[in-house]
Amino acid sequence: MSNHTAPLRIIPRKTDRNNWWVLGLGLIAAAVWGLIFTRYFLEQKPRLASGLNQVQLTGLTEEWMGFYQKDTPIGYNHLVIQPRGNEYFLTDEMVLRVNLLGQVSDMRVFMKGRLDLDWAVSTLEFDMNSAAADFSARAQRMDNKMKVVIRTGGQKVTREIPLSQPPYLYTEPVLAEKLRQQGIKTGLKLSVPVFEPLTQTFDLVTMKVGNTEKVKLPAGEVDAFKVSETFRGQTEYLWITEAGDVVKEWHPSGFSALKIDRETALGLLSDTSAGLNPDLISALAVPSDRYFENPRQVKYLKVRIKGPSLDGLDLDGAGQSLSGRELEISNPDLPPGMHYYELPFSGDPEIEQYLKPDWQVQSDAPEIQKQAQEIIGAEKDPLKAAHLLVPWVSRNVEDSLVVTIPSAVEVLKRKKGACKEHTVLFAALGRAAGIPTRMVAGLVYSDAYLIKGFYYHAWAEIYLSEPDGKSGQWVRVDPTFNQFPADATHIRLKTGNLADMISLMQVVGQTKIEVIEYQ
Repeated sequence: MSNHTAPLRIIPRKTDRNNWWVLGLGLIAAAVWGLIFTRYFLEQKPRLASGLNQVQLTGLTEEWMGFYQKDTPIGYNHLVIQPRGNEYFLTDEMVLRVNLLGQVSDMRVFMKGRLDLDWAVSTLEFDMNSAAADFSARAQRMDNKMKVVIRTGGQKVTREIPLSQPPYLYTEPVLAEKLRQQGIKTGLKLSVPVFEPLTQTFDLVTMKVGNTEKVKLPAGEVDAFKVSETFRGQTEYLWITEAGDVVKEWHPSGFSALKIDRETALGLLSDTSAGLNPDLISALAVPSDRYFENPRQVKYLKVRIKGPSLDGLDLDGAGQSLSGRELEISNPDLPPGMHYYELPFSGDPEIEQYLKPDWQVQSDAPEIQKQAQEIIGAEKDPLKAAHLLVPWVSRNVEDSLVVTIPSAVEVLKRKKGACKEHTVLFAALGRAAGIPTRMVAGLVYSDAYLIKGFYYHAWAEIYLSEPDGKSGQWVRVDPTFNQFPADATHIRLKTGNLADMISLMQVVGQTKIEVIEYQ
């Protein structure tokens, strides 16, 4: 083992708050989103035999699905596709209620859209609402591009996404009909390029039809083909009947959806004891085989990651070293008195991209710019500026588990949230101050709850280098725990924005951590 003698510099918190209370949803909510948001859009390609214009509805198609965490109902989804003259009209509503460490959180997602007769999307409206935040997206197809307008935190962001062909609606009835048209049978494979509206990204869904199985539904038992669906590195399963009805969905994280009737769906959330449902955070925790007496003081960690494929994860580099399935994490070397670049950073284009704003990290918003300036004042040293920003975010954002798609402006306004809210606000303030800052998601050790182990968490990394840009390194920063640098129990799995984080679902519910050594 190499020497790891760099001192851990921890900024003390103003108050002693329980760590588990800030181990927010992070990407855990994506376990549920994975069952929903990969169902909406597809872009027709030659590899799809018999074009979608052959899928024609002559009447209203309606579907009710119940969502479950293990065997406990947590919500429902209601989808309607109806022909209206020379187009189709779609409405899709999802309602979720989850228990987050005893705190019940509700979320509603509503989508409606107009589709051409060949299923190409003309317009789309997407809204997500919770007690903590609102998010909306509006999309309109214009010739060979999709114009998307996002509103969150009182801010408006407009994007134009080039289209090689018109995007098509990707819902379960259409996809199941596609398989049925080709003669759904064991061994049939189908690849579908999809556009995911929440993150505005294109990607490929691959489906493979397995054997038939008996599926128990409230209305009785049915025979259905088990179909694997792989999207962005994660695989879930659908059960589709020979007639093309989707009757069940299941994700390895333990979430599932089941075909039910209207009355059953609307009654799923009528029980006022929802707070007694299984805790979502604990259900997806990763137990540890070793107990850490002072986890926030750990400066070196070596673990073995068991379970899922590690392909596509950001495990190696920036303070982490991966060899096979063994991962080493060490604290950065930040010698006292070292001279860093002067704010704002400039030089390396690959690093400068982490100074740019996006629809979540709104570092160019006037209120973010103003707040960053008030915090750091005339400070030009990035290390000293970070030591001002970290405690400010930790102190001013109230720890609270909320179901949101966070934006920096909204967090600054509400000053409430979990790890992902702390992180997105810190990233925006850091970029506004001229410090290259990127968001990170992964696992962190906590002993503050019943399960002593690793929980899904979000934090940030900032870039520090000498004035000439040499010897640069990314350094862990945890604005939730008020740590700079953050302790070595932070296991980075992925860097990036929301679109990148959803791919983490390939490991949720399937990962085990074996601690080999720590200091």
